[in-house]
Amino acid sequence: MAKTSAPSGFRDFLPDAFRKRAELIRRIREVYESFGFEGMDTPAMENLHVFLGKGGGENEKLMFLTLKRGEDLSGTFRALMQTAQEANQRGEHTQIYLKTLGDMGLRFDLTVPLARFYNTHRAMLPAVFKRYQIGPVWRAERAQHGRFREFIQCDVDVLGSSSMQVEAEVVLATSTALARLGFSGLTVRLNSRPLLNLLVRSFGFAEEHVAAAFVGLDKLDKAAPEEVKKELLEKGAPEAAIDAMLGFCAAAKSMAAGDLLDEVSRRTAEHGARHTAQLREVLALTPPLPSGKLVFDPFLARGMDYYTGPIFEVAAEGVPFSLAGGGRFDGLVDKISGKDPAPLPDGRPGGVPACGFSIGFERVFTLMEERGMFGAASRAADVLIAVPSGEAAREALQLGAELRENGLRVDVYPAAGKPVPQFELAQKKGIPYAIVADPAKAEAGVFEVRDLATRQNDSVKRADLPAWLKGKLGL
Repeated sequence: MAKTSAPSGFRDFLPDAFRKRAELIRRIREVYESFGFEGMDTPAMENLHVFLGKGGGENEKLMFLTLKRGEDLSGTFRALMQTAQEANQRGEHTQIYLKTLGDMGLRFDLTVPLARFYNTHRAMLPAVFKRYQIGPVWRAERAQHGRFREFIQCDVDVLGSSSMQVEAEVVLATSTALARLGFSGLTVRLNSRPLLNLLVRSFGFAEEHVAAAFVGLDKLDKAAPEEVKKELLEKGAPEAAIDAMLGFCAAAKSMAAGDLLDEVSRRTAEHGARHTAQLREVLALTPPLPSGKLVFDPFLARGMDYYTGPIFEVAAEGVPFSLAGGGRFDGLVDKISGKDPAPLPDGRPGGVPACGFSIGFERVFTLMEERGMFGAASRAADVLIAVPSGEAAREALQLGAELRENGLRVDVYPAAGKPVPQFELAQKKGIPYAIVADPAKAEAGVFEVRDLATRQNDSVKRADLPAWLKGKLGL
């Protein structure tokens, strides 16, 4: 029979990978809960109107769509062709296409479904809702190394508070989770999406070229300034504005953090005053980070259009990409419900304030696996109980139950036989110790425990087995 595989961009997980991923989720969840965040979940699929036009940007185009059930698809496609040209002229081609073919889609992130969730259950939620959610999302991206069509996101969010203390807490919670996982030399980069817009405009970019300037800034750590300039010129951006931006980027490298924030504040004048004040407050409020630091980066640009204030990303020493990212997204909840609240007197968006951070689970998992950071999670159990004969089966099961009651993970071999093949299976599964359930030893109250790595045996009293094994395992 031909060997089958998962479809391109989707993956099967063998037991070893499954254990490690479950352990990673557990450790992140424990940190989030230690900060008072509550777990929740949303369906994998939402009504299409929840997703479209809510600031998801390119992700809307990568959404997996569910075709309308029970409809004549030939008629649907004819209707699509009739409306496509007109919709394209209005810049709505993608939305018209999706709405014509389907009415539901798989979630492409956890933030937009959160806004829908909050609208649905607001009466039952606390005034300030601190939540975490860890689950799969789907995007129809081109499958390639490190990019998958189904992947896990780990989000932590606070809804209902406009205080910059929220930013400080989600930054601290996320950096704490990464530090507990074993990452060191963390740098949390902080900026403001509206402030970046004002800064780019100060160089002379018109509104139609601001998005291209964002992309150019994002490429500067990988491409030469000349390449960035060439791309921006091809997109129609004025050369004077490009030169001003690149000049500022070059000068910023030698500026102290405080001086750089002062210079950005000066360039954005009164329009940027509120945003620079927010950043100063976040920097002042955030306690020292475990194994890391929080720094202002005026060139940080994140892709989601729904960000309305501070944004942040986390990098680790020796890692060429970010491990987590997020920001403030005030008003998204109201946008989902169809409301359009007026801006507040100080210029902030009206509606429900919200801010969150998301750990890049797949990147973190891959790095931890490559670096051997999982430890005990890589083994199927702590100890194997070998069964030398049919008469020993009951004793093996009884001993297994006793050890499990003491917090150990125990694999009892499911058939009687020679110990050596049973030891070999344990080694293949990463199990470090084995006990032969010898009835004579059991009657004497002493068992032989075999270290499968060194092949050395130790005689241990039955009553001492749990503590002895935990000591050896570091539990």
